[in-house]
Parts: sequence; structure tokens; C-alpha cells
Amino acid sequence: MTIITKTFQAISGVIALVAATAVFAESSTTFTRIAEDDQNRAVALQLAVVTYVPKDERLGLSVDLIGAVHIGDPAYYAQLNDLFASYDALLYELVAPDGAVVSESVARRKGFLSTTQVGLTKLLDLSFQLDEISYDQANFVHADLSPSELKQSMEERGESLYVYFWRLFYASVDDYAKDPLGWNDMQKLTKVLSAGQGDSFKTLIAYEMTDMEQIQKVLGEDSSSAVIGARNQRAIDVLQREISSGAKRIGIFYGVAHMPDLEERLLDQVGLEYGETTWLDAWRLGSAATTDQ
Repeated sequence: MTIITKTFQAISGVIALVAATAVFAESSTTFTRIAEDDQNRAVALQLAVVTYVPKDERLGLSVDLIGAVHIGDPAYYAQLNDLFASYDALLYELVAPDGAVVSESVARRKGFLSTTQVGLTKLLDLSFQLDEISYDQANFVHADLSPSELKQSMEERGESLYVYFWRLFYASVDDYAKDPLGWNDMQKLTKVLSAGQGDSFKTLIAYEMTDMEQIQKVLGEDSSSAVIGARNQRAIDVLQREISSGAKRIGIFYGVAHMPDLEERLLDQVGLEYGETTWLDAWRLGSAATTDQ
């Protein structure tokens, strides 16, 4: 296994855990992509805001799935803060007890992730979501499991960090068997270097983050998992409660890997249909990042 492959796998695993994300379901909707210029140079890692509406437009309802990566450019989080203010209700992920003081729950999560967070944000010259997003806004609505509920859900499904470790191990073996010489990684590296990217390592990681096959191997079937399925169902339950309470413009702000399964639940359980996609630059890359500074 090449050094590049090992590096990609390690970074992917860290980012997956930090983001509390899991696998993608089958979906024709794209939730993350790399924007390139006319010379095929990466200029941004982009996250989608995907709007869903009822078939009867007279209902006046719209629901946005707002994919998140938990480390990003300050400008990305500034855009999100402006967007969040426009919703009647903004549903957010945070494994915390219902009714808990949001600022205290965020502080505890930041403390738990601080070492990894500081390392990644400094390494990639990015900011941490929990430092940039204010969760105490009046329209913010907690839409996630409590720690005890998540633990119980994982136990019921036979899930644990031990299980995830061995999935990662076997996924690495499978990945090596498919590409023992690391040609795929070399192709990515060659593309970035030949384009003269000034932040090659960051750009490589950005490309890797758009390839979720490895996460799918590690974290299993998303719709039935605790990390994805159970938490997404809680978000849908809270969404339906907010709709019943009269909210018309609603956002669901969750890690990007939750999005395909959430989309499926919006279509099947809530009866919505796809409307449109708007793209936000989460990481500016290469010359675009230099220009922004």
C-alpha cells in the first residue's frame, strides 16, 4: 500500500469521525463536488443547499438540506449564518440531551474534539464549525439524538467503535486488493501537481472528501445504522413537528454524508420532490484561495 493511500485513508477516517458522518445511500442528487476552472485546476470544495418542495405549490412549503463539513473557510460559515437567519426553523445536528443548554453542549463537544480540531484547522488553514456557527439563535431547533439514545440505538444494532475499527481494517485490505500499486492516488496527485496547486495537500484531501465509497465500507448500511439512519429519522420527526406547527421555510443542517438518506426520507415520508440546488464554497483552493486572502 502506498504512502499516499495510507495518508488518504487516515485523513478520511479522521474527517469522518470529526464530522460524525457515515455512508451515502444511492442518490442521483450530488451533495458535494470539486469546482474546477477552465484549466482543470481545483478552485473550491463545494457543498450543496438542495431545496425540496411539495407537489402542490400552494402549500408554500420549502425544505432545504444544507450539507456541512465541520472544518471550512470563515467565509463559508459567514454565508451559512446569513442563510440560517432566513428560515422559520433551522434543524441542526448535535448529539446532546433534549432541552440542554446549547452553548454548554457545544463547549463539551469542542472539548472532546479539540486536539483533532486544532490539528486539522491549522494544517489546512481552515476554521472549525463550532467556533463559527452560533447555535443560540431563536430559530435553531435541536433535531438529533441524545447521547443515551444514540448509545441505545447502537447497542440494538450491534454497532460500536470496535466494529467500525474492523470495518476500516477490512476496507483498507479491500482497497489495497483493488489498487495494490496506488495508481488511483497517483493519478490524483499528478493532476494536482501538474496544475501547480499551491496548497496541494489540502486539494488532495478535498478530492478525497468527494469520494465516499471508503466511508460506506467502514460505516455500513446507512438507512439502518444508528449513526445515520436513527439520527436522520429523528430529524424527519422534528421536521414534521415543525411543519405541523406552521413553519413554511425550513432548513436541515447536517453533515453532508447524511444527505442522501435524508433526501430519501423527505421524498418517501414527507412527500416532497426535488426543487433546485445552490452551491456554496466550503474550501477555496489553489489560486482562488490566494486571491481571497
